[in-house]
Amino acid sequence: MRDGNPRNREVRLPPLPPGLEVYRPAEVLGSAVLVVEDEEAMQQQLKIDLHDLGYRPAVSSSAPEAMELLERERVAAVLLDLVLDEGEEAGFDLLTWIRQHHPGLPVIVLSAAQVNSAAIRKAYELGASSYFVKGNVPMAHIYSDLAARLVERGTGRPGSYRFGRLEFDPTRRMVRLGEAEIRLTPQQTALVLYLAQGSKPATARDLIEAGLFRSDAAHSTVHSALLTLRRRLDEVEDGLGPTFVRATARGYSLVAVQ
Repeated sequence: MRDGNPRNREVRLPPLPPGLEVYRPAEVLGSAVLVVEDEEAMQQQLKIDLHDLGYRPAVSSSAPEAMELLERERVAAVLLDLVLDEGEEAGFDLLTWIRQHHPGLPVIVLSAAQVNSAAIRKAYELGASSYFVKGNVPMAHIYSDLAARLVERGTGRPGSYRFGRLEFDPTRRMVRLGEAEIRLTPQQTALVLYLAQGSKPATARDLIEAGLFRSDAAHSTVHSALLTLRRRLDEVEDGLGPTFVRATARGYSLVAVQ
């Protein structure tokens, strides 16, 4: 008899494209990845490779176009060319904007021009998850790193994640602001990690479909859980909950704490 529970069905990965023997665990399949690249040939290569690897690629050629897409769509990671048509600082400016508006979104920098150590240091200081120089590493290495960042669901760095003044350690399930800290439940930790991964607000349906609640959970159950999370965060600092976990008609999202 066939098992009717989709969670118990075997996940079969599509075959890898020739020449792309990459790290690609089942849980990253279907993830939306934004490619910010103004060189048409490179843009097309990334788009085709990502599609063949089982991702859902979206592309933009400029920083303003990427910002508009990130406000409209939910993506799991960004592949960012630092030097765009707008100027040498366009990629850095976009990286800064992403960290301000979507603090936990993994951003993998791909660059051909900015190869000096100062540019690499600046990219990491601004919040890059990884940095690769085009042509210096195999594409399979870049795609494997992308999968690793998606699995981590954060900035790709070990240890704590920072959202402005707020520090979040998912391993210890701790939230710290200054000297005050609290410990979250496993579900609350998973909620924060999920919201950190995406770019646009997550609805109750999104959270249910992500497996954070039972498939038959009522939307009121999800909203209640997030309200409880916000109240728990208020124990660190009065008003932190609604400041950090923003709720709008479009859903829930995380905001860096200034």
